[in-house]
Amino acid sequence: MPTARTTPHRAPGGQPHVIVGDGITALAFLETCLSRDMDHVVVLGRTASQLGRGAAYAKGVPGTAWRYTYLLNSPADDIDPKFAAWLAEHWPDITAKMRGRSPDWLGAAAPPVDQGNLFGVNAPREFYGDFMEAQAQAIIARLKARGCVVTCRDETVVAMEPQEDAITLTTDSGQRLAAASVDVAPGGPATLRIDGDEGPFSAPSVFGHEARIAEHIRAGAEIFCIGGNAAMLDVLRLCQSLVSERALRFVACAPDGEVPAPLIPRLPCKLTEPQLSAGHPTARSFLDEMRREIDRAQTAGDEMREIRAGFRAHFLHTPLSHYVPDPGEARQVPLTLRLWLRGGTRDTILDLHRLIREGRARLVHGVVEQVVAQADGAEVLARDPSGRVSGHRTGFVVNCAGGGLTSAYDSLTEDMLAQGLLSRGATGGLKVGPGCRAGAAAVRYLSPAVSEIGDEVIAMPLYDAHMLRSYAARSG
Repeated sequence: MPTARTTPHRAPGGQPHVIVGDGITALAFLETCLSRDMDHVVVLGRTASQLGRGAAYAKGVPGTAWRYTYLLNSPADDIDPKFAAWLAEHWPDITAKMRGRSPDWLGAAAPPVDQGNLFGVNAPREFYGDFMEAQAQAIIARLKARGCVVTCRDETVVAMEPQEDAITLTTDSGQRLAAASVDVAPGGPATLRIDGDEGPFSAPSVFGHEARIAEHIRAGAEIFCIGGNAAMLDVLRLCQSLVSERALRFVACAPDGEVPAPLIPRLPCKLTEPQLSAGHPTARSFLDEMRREIDRAQTAGDEMREIRAGFRAHFLHTPLSHYVPDPGEARQVPLTLRLWLRGGTRDTILDLHRLIREGRARLVHGVVEQVVAQADGAEVLARDPSGRVSGHRTGFVVNCAGGGLTSAYDSLTEDMLAQGLLSRGATGGLKVGPGCRAGAAAVRYLSPAVSEIGDEVIAMPLYDAHMLRSYAARSG
């Protein structure tokens, strides 16, 4: 590592405010600067020069078959009504870019578009990145117009040292920067590693490993995904972008043997309005009522998109503590709600169900414990609900397990945990103080991994762009 050197980047009024991150939460923190008296803001992140994109909405590699393949998990207006309007404004250019691509995204988007519901499509994630980057530039322009200096640097912060008069940040290049206050906005935990998930016939993630996975897809190998979540759906899209469905062989192993419900948009737009009782003594009592409310909404004909968005809106203005006052009991609620209210990309989930009916894809009910490399493929050892471990011979394995209790975080988050600036929750996730404060009064922290803010247990996990923006805005 290079010798550390201090580069204070002071504005005329003193040390800058620093935002660590390059995605939607970092951008939300930048927007809060519009209501604060600041003369210099520094944004540090791996791709801070493209602020708003982060890893989730990054620009794809030109010329690859899978560029524009990965889709948003939710309809456009559920992500952000402003994005839905942007999508409509740019529709001719988007249509030109997507014409002739496989899978046929324009064909899948046709039903809502033909109904005049362009806002209901699941857009490619790169287009949302285009929108967010434009939002960032507009916010930066407003800050500069009032005399605030905004500096964006493509550097990764790996450590933090709160001191009495400043906070010193250290980057991966060895530079040290003194800040008056800091907002930390990293991504979520790394994918839970599985023994043998990085080998000659396995990859620890789909993202960043597409080229190698593509070689096996094109060669006709069966692709086996560990997990039944959004990343698994991305692998299916990757397969569809490379070979015809007649040549596709796809397997997903999910702990519950299921995939998320498709989030189907309808006109007129509506949200489920839950009717819940306050003051439940136990999580079980509250969850029983929640189950009845979800079942009631489904019986009334509500789609999962309407149910999920309705409960999300409800919990954003009515905290979980209103319903379950005991924090220990409240902590038992979110993981169950995440399972009950999970949904995903309409296009890909409907494709997967169709491919299962056609015998080109299948689901395995179990938890993968190990991947064992073979001479011409891999064997996946998975434990089924009865506790029996079975071997599954396959062509190539992709780990899509998502985060878990033993997952690692980014270097800065791990450093903050080691110092006690953050703490781990009893049931997973990270705990921060009121207003997202992290140890020091001048430090705020918010990421998809945060499960408790002050005394409040967050009802629905923060793997949601709208919720992250909402909590950043209310952090003060």
